[in-house]
Amino acid sequence: MRFDSSISRPVLDPVIRRYFGIALLALLADLCTKEVAVRWLGDHGFLNLTERFTLMLVWNTGSAGGISIGPFTTELNVLMTVMAMGLVYTVVRPMAAIDPRAVLPLALVSGGAAGNLLSMLWGPPGVADFIGIRLTKDTTIVANVADFALWAGALLLAPVAMTLVRMVREERAQAQMAATTVS
Repeated sequence: MRFDSSISRPVLDPVIRRYFGIALLALLADLCTKEVAVRWLGDHGFLNLTERFTLMLVWNTGSAGGISIGPFTTELNVLMTVMAMGLVYTVVRPMAAIDPRAVLPLALVSGGAAGNLLSMLWGPPGVADFIGIRLTKDTTIVANVADFALWAGALLLAPVAMTLVRMVREERAQAQMAATTVS
């Protein structure tokens, strides 16, 4: 009996292995911290750490930022998250070939998205947010580890995007030079 090696090839790919490893770490960190927060803060309410930082349990039943998009908010969130994670997975290898730094931010985005997705599907009242950051006297944002993974991944993509922009500009300049030389 002969097995098709193309099936196992993506799993053996070091770029994909690194991507899934980082995403899994982000996912596990998120789910574990949510579990601790729910168990501990569910009994104790909140804990002021500093003037700006508080641990408090808030159940997010909406989309990002707690925004409701109607009666199908959860279904739309699940659909959009799965589609986004699929899109991210399809660009990991090509972007890593251009800039190896792309693997980390893409994995953080996927791991964070997976953490909030699983919380949406398994959590009874919504996604547990528990890290409160007071911005002003009247404004506090409350997030979780998945949110920070998503934000960090997005920020870390900036230098990768700059590399892509530089490459496109160089290709355009070379194409213009080639067109000018032919003319």
